[in-house]
Amino acid sequence: MYKGEVHLCFYQGTQMIGWGHGHGIIMDKHYRIVKSVEPGSYQASSDMHEFKLLHDGKSALLSQYLRSVYDLCPWNLCDGLGYIQQGAFQEVEVEAGKVLFEWRSLDHVDPLESYVLPSSTEISGSGEHPESPWDYFHINSIDKNKDGDYLISARHVSAVYKVSGADGHVIWRLNGAKSDFKLDNFSFSFQHDARFISENDTHTVISLFDNGSNGFNQTQDHSTGQIISLDHTSKVASIILDLDPPFVDGHAHMSKSQGNFQRLPNGNILMGWGNDAFWTEYSPEHEIIFYGALAWTNVMNYRVHKFDNWVGLPLTKPALWAYSKDGVEMTVYSSWNGATEVRTWRFFGSNDIKQGPWEQLGEEEKNGFETVSGHLHTYKYCYAEALDKNGHVLGTSEVEATYIPNELMREYCDDIACRFMPSKEQRIIEQEEKARLQAEVERLRAEQEIQEANIRLQEEQEERDRLEKELQFAVERERRIERKARIYGGTFGALGGFLILLVLLTTDNFISRPAHRLARLLWNLATGRFGKRRRSGARLGRGYKAISPEERDSESMAPMITDGS
Repeated sequence: MYKGEVHLCFYQGTQMIGWGHGHGIIMDKHYRIVKSVEPGSYQASSDMHEFKLLHDGKSALLSQYLRSVYDLCPWNLCDGLGYIQQGAFQEVEVEAGKVLFEWRSLDHVDPLESYVLPSSTEISGSGEHPESPWDYFHINSIDKNKDGDYLISARHVSAVYKVSGADGHVIWRLNGAKSDFKLDNFSFSFQHDARFISENDTHTVISLFDNGSNGFNQTQDHSTGQIISLDHTSKVASIILDLDPPFVDGHAHMSKSQGNFQRLPNGNILMGWGNDAFWTEYSPEHEIIFYGALAWTNVMNYRVHKFDNWVGLPLTKPALWAYSKDGVEMTVYSSWNGATEVRTWRFFGSNDIKQGPWEQLGEEEKNGFETVSGHLHTYKYCYAEALDKNGHVLGTSEVEATYIPNELMREYCDDIACRFMPSKEQRIIEQEEKARLQAEVERLRAEQEIQEANIRLQEEQEERDRLEKELQFAVERERRIERKARIYGGTFGALGGFLILLVLLTTDNFISRPAHRLARLLWNLATGRFGKRRRSGARLGRGYKAISPEERDSESMAPMITDGS
């Protein structure tokens, strides 16, 4: 709270290695900076670890990291100036900037109590030059009770200190090298976010986030949230609550840095897992009722807080972007950074920015930081209204022209949006890849053309072979027909000739004798007897009787068949 109203308070500055260099900011519900708060020391900058308003914003607690020359011979750094960074804090009057209280660790905590030696971790510092002082203490939280005393946590000494608001002396220390209390069957190390819960004459109850590791040394299986009771009579510290993180696939959060433990007014507990950008909300019975994440990798979140009384009413206008890949369907994106009361978005479209008319495209419930609304038709111009839970208009966006990429751009776009332009290096890689793919396409196309040409040649050869076979078959068929004709003709001719010869041979008379002689001549030619001398005593054919020449000349003579068959 600041002057009776809820405000946002946060650190703004430069991130160093494990600490910060900046100042505190107080911002109202319209996100206007109403106050900047700086410490009042000679190193006039505060650190990122703590900025907390007290007494309705009349004063503020700020952490500091102060660098100075220091004798580091005990740590074998003795051949030149040594540099150390001590943890410090101030309570400052917000309006006037007056320092109300200041505390520095070197006045009360010896560097020999540190568990983090020079050059031993990524944030320890080497101590060898001003740019890298040895961070032996590493203050990371400050709280104040109603009695005016302070509770501070220091990571590199793994201890919590109660500091007198009167003179700054250490009233008691919990854990570390010189603990005033015995820890009863529990421990913590490299802790963050120590807070007062309650106090009386005999007991103090505090909460803290036990990291259990700094990334180089580990004392726990996983990080936890703890509530601890300190008995000032017995000097024994007892664990009241040791709250485990969620176990996912057998793994739990081990946060090597950052983290917090917040008790909510309804009895719930909220824990941020620091180096792991997750958070978990537990019920009063310590059941998990919410588990969220900002990101899975490459993101850290110092603390997570939950407040039900923050209302953000930014003075800026809602943001809108309309997009269509091809001018047919359209997607509209709307958001309003910091506007906590928006429940619904109402969209309008027109093809004439001056004359309208403006058509209401529909309404979409807010479903995250950015609400996406799809539409079946594209309009040249769009705007949106942000509505609260009662339907009242909280703000109206500017009229925005719908972005439709040209044809050359479309290959780099999808239905959601176009991509960002690549870097020079990425563009070279993409061009090389594009050329490679083009060459591959050309190669495949050439191979396909060769394959198609080979197929055509093969088909043409097959067609020629088929035609040649058909021609050969036709020629062969003609030859067969001709052969058959010759065979049939010769056969029938021979049969006819033999019949004639047979007739002539059986009718030897004066009329047929010339033909008979001719037939006998042909017979001799056919039987191969022509030109051969007749052998004496040659036998006559069967069924004939030998006659004398005189008898053959007789017209009355006729062949005589003696064989009855």
